[in-house]
Amino acid sequence: MSHRAGLVLAVGAAAFAAFTTFVGAQYGAPPDFLALDLIQGLSFVVAGAAAVWLRPASPAGPLLLVGAIAWFAGSYAPTGEPALTFLGFAFERYYDVALAALLLVLSSPRQRFEPRWLIALLGVAFALRSFGRLFIALSCDECGFVNPFAVWVDDAAFTNVEVASNVAIAILLVVTGVTVLLRLARAGPVLRRARWMIFAAGALALTAGTFDALEYAVSTATGTLLLELDEPWAFVLEWGMFGARALVPLAVLLATLQIRRAPGPLGRLAAGLDRPVSAGTMSDSLRIALGDPSLRLLRPVGDGTWAAEDSTEVSLPGAGTTRTVTFVDGADAPLAAIEHDMALLDHPELLDGVVRVLRLALQNERLEGELREQLEAVTASRARIVTAAEEERRRLERDLHDGAQQRLIGVTLAIQQARAAAGNAPDAAAVSAQLDRAADETNHAIRELRELARGVHPAILQEEGLAAAVAGLARRAAIPVETIIELDGRLPQLIESTAYFLIAEALTNTQRHARAASGFVHVARDGDLVVVEIRDDGAGGADIERGSGLRGLVDRVAAINGTLVVVSPPGGGTSVRAEIPVP
Repeated sequence: MSHRAGLVLAVGAAAFAAFTTFVGAQYGAPPDFLALDLIQGLSFVVAGAAAVWLRPASPAGPLLLVGAIAWFAGSYAPTGEPALTFLGFAFERYYDVALAALLLVLSSPRQRFEPRWLIALLGVAFALRSFGRLFIALSCDECGFVNPFAVWVDDAAFTNVEVASNVAIAILLVVTGVTVLLRLARAGPVLRRARWMIFAAGALALTAGTFDALEYAVSTATGTLLLELDEPWAFVLEWGMFGARALVPLAVLLATLQIRRAPGPLGRLAAGLDRPVSAGTMSDSLRIALGDPSLRLLRPVGDGTWAAEDSTEVSLPGAGTTRTVTFVDGADAPLAAIEHDMALLDHPELLDGVVRVLRLALQNERLEGELREQLEAVTASRARIVTAAEEERRRLERDLHDGAQQRLIGVTLAIQQARAAAGNAPDAAAVSAQLDRAADETNHAIRELRELARGVHPAILQEEGLAAAVAGLARRAAIPVETIIELDGRLPQLIESTAYFLIAEALTNTQRHARAASGFVHVARDGDLVVVEIRDDGAGGADIERGSGLRGLVDRVAAINGTLVVVSPPGGGTSVRAEIPVP
């Protein structure tokens, strides 16, 4: 029921209570009766209004408000005015139907009106009693006033209808109590703990209703009361029967407000999660906080499947069970699911608060996992970078030693020989030849040093930019390479050098391993990103995990917060795509 509809019903019930009390006072109803009746009846109104406002999805609020109206409908019996007296007598205690329905609903795992036949039969029994009291009159010369609604006078018919209907009411109230008791025996601890006050008060109310019905049946059939008591005990018993019914709305009100106590379950949950996070820790904390020992925390494992704490795949509970699931949603997909007793749905604020706390814990867990993975990746990347730098240093040392250094040593020897020849023989041709050889060796050494320097940082990249440097790589490649450079101006030096060496290494891998006939290089600016793509039509099958060259490219790009993806199906060529952010 919506808040607005509940408010209208509560105001209507309160207005009817005030009107009934006013009418009773006008017709001389006893003041003690009016006061006690008003107080107990208003307990239905207050508890019903609170339940509708705080638990709009629960049927408890509307049932209590209907019970309040039924309470005051029977309050016209003591007025002394014939029409009002017989109307009140005919429709008294209909609140027992509302209370029985309330107990059946609250003991149902899904809060449904079931079994419907039991509620319907109880209503029919009350309607039969109302029919007899309203339309069948007793032949009584000393009654003082006549039933204005009676259709015929028949003592036997009145007695039979009154006895049969009251016996039926008593039996059906007992069946209601047994049904609720059996449900509680099968229910989980969550439902029993959350509603024990309601069921305890309900047991007293059903007992009082059964006693009232039996007493009506016995007194009608025999002319004597079921339990003969002298005053003031008769007065205490009578109002005790009324008070037993009034305990039910009081219990509903207390149960409704109970979860608002501080620190409450959320404090226990937060305290339970203030430990190293694991699935067991979270589940245990949730069980303690929600009071559901059968609760399970499920994690998504992809493709709509879920796993329990022991990593076994499980199915979510379906319809018709006493179990349900509350999902802990993330930004894109559920982070987890809480499988719990359906009785917890009666406390939506509690579940919502638990979900909020659990979502933070799961997000922290995920962030900690990502940080651990990033730390492991950074550590491994640093180790690979150090190893690669050491290997590059040794390569440069070897190239200098075996190439330019040996040539320069040869130049030195050639010059020394030329000096000796010039001093010992006037053969100018021999000296000239030796000097020519020294010049050639010097030129070779210069070229090798240039090539070496170009490998470290090509001069053309520094002077003319990435487009010219990539064009030079394409010209020197052993296979045809098409280049498309779509850049508006120069890029930062670090990004240019990273892109250049990425393309150089990728083309080198293409020529050495891919057995490709052609290659393609595309560099473009896409917003705050530079996208570098190198493709070939070779054999494919490249794997980052198996190649130190590709792993080095990943590390180089990751060092400047970029990402690199390699797609290389066997026989389908290789595509290397990097996205590098531009500050």
